[in-house]
Amino acid sequence: SGVELGELDLKIGQVDVFGRRFHEVALRTTAAAGGWQGSVLAREGGGDLVWRSQGRGRLLARMRQFNLPPVMPGAAPGSPTRLADGELPALDVQVENFLLADRALGRLELQAAPEGTDWRIERLRISAAEAVFSMDGLWQSWVSQPRTQVNVRLDIADSGKLLARLGYAEGVRGGAGRIEGPLSWAGSPQDLDLATLSGNLLVEIGKGQFLKLEPGVGRLLGVFNLQNLPRRIALDFRDVFSEGFSFDEIAGTMRVNRGIGTLDNFRIQGGSARVLMSGEINLPRETQNLQVRVTPSLGDSVALAGALLGGPVAGLASFLVQRMLKDPLAQLATFDYTVTGTWAEPTVTRAPRAEPVQKEAPG
Repeated sequence: SGVELGELDLKIGQVDVFGRRFHEVALRTTAAAGGWQGSVLAREGGGDLVWRSQGRGRLLARMRQFNLPPVMPGAAPGSPTRLADGELPALDVQVENFLLADRALGRLELQAAPEGTDWRIERLRISAAEAVFSMDGLWQSWVSQPRTQVNVRLDIADSGKLLARLGYAEGVRGGAGRIEGPLSWAGSPQDLDLATLSGNLLVEIGKGQFLKLEPGVGRLLGVFNLQNLPRRIALDFRDVFSEGFSFDEIAGTMRVNRGIGTLDNFRIQGGSARVLMSGEINLPRETQNLQVRVTPSLGDSVALAGALLGGPVAGLASFLVQRMLKDPLAQLATFDYTVTGTWAEPTVTRAPRAEPVQKEAPG
């Protein structure tokens, strides 16, 4: 292997790896059976290292903290510093406090091994109280034409607290659930390239509430927040959306093809309204072209009013008629919108009322 260090006491002011710069690096190693062992300390973090030389080599790292810096401007992150034999080694890494560009994400575990010209990510797991992110898959042909092909899963305990950890204004309260699916993109695993991103994502989020956001702050979250509707249309939805839309469920799939995400009947169900979204989201350009259907939950409240004003029998009759006719009052109160423009400055326009999505088959 090309990583036989033996006895070494090295201090470097800065070193560039994978297009990222590390500072004040101190590496100490001593020879050990089958390789070497030692420690590394840098401004970005440190811990203990063990190298085993068998095969292409295996590096074990146990680190207290590691801060992966951002890619330097003009660097090529997909072109890593090549080892002497042109191969990546196997990795077994644990970091108790993993940060990405100064943002604390949680505890990291990574097991990976070379597989022909590819590099198999057997397990990548980042766990925190708010959520657990896991990924496995392949870093294909990493020397010549690198491409990442992985399965991802995000198990969310609290969407609002997760967004706060990631540095976004807390735009959601609560909301447990999952996001998962296969994804691929050109380049390396640590550098997601939105322009080539393709795959499918399943979204299932439970009870929560969208909180009031300033325009542009929520970015992608603002696509789903719906607070832009009351500011830009004549119909008054303030009671439903503007102070924070409580939802019972967010569910749907997003197909992604080279950075363009397609939603098909992506639904947000709340006690005060049901929202259906279809259309496209351009992830690299941060724009959208969506059709949004909002159906306020009027039927039950009208039935309740009938019960209060006309007595329980009249109220019950009103409720049953609405249910037999599939809630015609709610259908009359359904509104369609087109949402275009950027995430920061969306344009919301009232759309002509569409025909029902499907008609009853003749019986």
